[in-house]
Amino acid sequence: MTVKDYMGDELDTDHYYRHPRNYARRAIYSVNEPAATIRGVNRPIPSGYKRHAGDAVGPKMARPLTTEERSRIQTFPKGFLWLGTKTDREQMLGNAVPVKLAEFVATCISEYSGAICVGVNLRLPLQSPVEASRDGNGSVQSMVGQIGRSG
Repeated sequence: MTVKDYMGDELDTDHYYRHPRNYARRAIYSVNEPAATIRGVNRPIPSGYKRHAGDAVGPKMARPLTTEERSRIQTFPKGFLWLGTKTDREQMLGNAVPVKLAEFVATCISEYSGAICVGVNLRLPLQSPVEASRDGNGSVQSMVGQIGRSG
């Protein structure tokens, strides 16, 4: 899925800048490709930035994404409130697991283990590790049973 597929017309640009770890790496991406990793820094395009061979376009045709746009790429809902300084917010965003990825993993675990997911609250069935491992998948099921007992 491309950035454009996911965000539709939310972005007013066809190309965006993502500050690279070093300038030997590409920094300008098209919205018509999958998103680059969202990093914990969000800087403007340096005035002396020279186009990298892998860049989709030159720096005058791109812009950095806003914190809101970057959070949308991480699948946070529109208007999600990030608290803290700009630096703190950018770092949290760069360290975040995409919401839809976390939801997918939680759903898979829930379906596999028989846990019941309600919104963001996870209620696990209360059972002993011995009862949980009877299905032949002892390692994961035993952990689920232990977590369920501890709550």
